[in-house]
Amino acid sequence: MKRGAPTVLVVEDVLSEGVLRKVLRHFESKFSVVSCLGREGYGFIKKNLPAFNEASAQACFVVMTDLDDNGCAPSLRKLWHNQPFHHNLLFRVAIIEVEAWLLANRRSFARYLGVPRDRIPVDSQGIRHPKEFIIDLARRSRRPEIISAIVPRSSRRSRVGPDYNGCLLRFVDRHWNFEAARKNSDSLDRALKAFEAYAPRL
Repeated sequence: MKRGAPTVLVVEDVLSEGVLRKVLRHFESKFSVVSCLGREGYGFIKKNLPAFNEASAQACFVVMTDLDDNGCAPSLRKLWHNQPFHHNLLFRVAIIEVEAWLLANRRSFARYLGVPRDRIPVDSQGIRHPKEFIIDLARRSRRPEIISAIVPRSSRRSRVGPDYNGCLLRFVDRHWNFEAARKNSDSLDRALKAFEAYAPRL
């Protein structure tokens, strides 16, 4: 099979990295991931986006961030970099958080968490705080290992459980069906369409 173009990922966190790596394996004739930068929140991405845009003349860059409370994806893009992106840079925004892309695969995610599927809305983008929503779902899980991994312990200040990322990454790697999820997530569907249409110029 044809080897894809050298590709650098830029992400907010390890969960976003896992999601992108899973998706881009499906497009391995286009993308060959050579490194991943960030994992330090959105500030690192916002600060360095102009440098990534310049560097994309020599390599492909896939940059992904969460929308959070920033209105809409076009306004966030304009706020962070009010210049055209290089053809080789793909800038994608998960609405509202990357967790919403996992929730969009309702059947698989509900089964993995051990909760009824009807507890997850069809429109995952309408969930105001997907991370908190997943934690609340986990509290109702039939699986003790899900509760202990995802739900924060009352004696600690952490917003998430001790293996929150690990637990969700295992779901992404083993069970997440992004083709099913795209039907319930417009931002995921648009990201996949961008990957499908991508033709780097190196």
